Amino acid sequence: MFFKNYILTLLIILNSGQQINSQTTCQTVLDLIILLDGSGSIGSASFAQAKTAVADLISRLNVGPHKVHVSLLRYSSTVENSYIFNKVGSNQMKDQIIKVVNGLQYNGGGTATGEAIQRARSVCDAACRNSEELVPRAVVLFTDGHSNSASLVKTESELLRDRTQAVVFSVGIGSGINIQELQLSASQPYSKYVLQLSNYLQLTQVINQITLIACNVPAFNEPGVVYKNEVEKDTYQFYQMSLKGFRSGLGGFVEIAVNMTQGYVQVFTSTTEPNPTSDNSKKKLVQRRIATTMTDIYMEYIPPNTEKFYSSFKGSSNINQYTFVTTLTSLNDANIG
Repeated sequence: MFFKNYILTLLIILNSGQQINSQTTCQTVLDLIILLDGSGSIGSASFAQAKTAVADLISRLNVGPHKVHVSLLRYSSTVENSYIFNKVGSNQMKDQIIKVVNGLQYNGGGTATGEAIQRARSVCDAACRNSEELVPRAVVLFTDGHSNSASLVKTESELLRDRTQAVVFSVGIGSGINIQELQLSASQPYSKYVLQLSNYLQLTQVINQITLIACNVPAFNEPGVVYKNEVEKDTYQFYQMSLKGFRSGLGGFVEIAVNMTQGYVQVFTSTTEPNPTSDNSKKKLVQRRIATTMTDIYMEYIPPNTEKFYSSFKGSSNINQYTFVTTLTSLNDANIG
């Protein structure tokens, strides 16, 4: 199982167009919450390796008030707010966060995974940036065994993914991992957001891949809302949207209206790949153009029972600034957003 998940993860990273190297850094804007298991089954030596991996992950982030915000929760029998970003991110200094990580003490105890996920939701609801800013929200969960309550993991993870709109990347370490419980906590597809490792030494060796996946989680966008964003040349901005209205019946259409204020973008879409790029998805062609407003219209049919719609904008010029709005039209009834 480990080998299969590990290879799948590597293939996804290779297909994303990102270069794998020993010191990958994350330049994206991101709200990141790290959940670190400190329960009794880990042991002090493995917990020290886990801290090394987390410190390595943070060292690769472009931490700052307008870039990556980081929060760290350690959990065992209870949940501890080890480091929490504030609303404006003014306390976001990388060296300070790494110092906190290195100073974490190993306490042992139970495995309150559900409570940790619940706390992550509360932290993000209070401190993550507003959804209108299109800042992706990622939760990276490190765990080595069964939780105290699988039902609480399921309930709180659903709320974290659907209501708080965070992408959850679950990393299981050791022989005591319950793969079903990992999947309960993680976002889909599991091939991308579930990783199983045999020990904590391996965790320190794959933190590069974990960084790449966490830093490329798509931001949630809502239908009918006009968003403003920008993207650098030859890089991507990733988005995702829930398609609850298309889960039955005849399906419908997604229309994306993109208004360029500077530069130009290429649009890629998928209903299965969270990071559609030129390597794994077809570029969308402009269906029509509104010349008076320089707005390009892209349209795609969505079959019934489709859960998510993913899109990405790739920058073509040195500076690419745009606004966009997505409209959903269900064939069952009428426009739903």
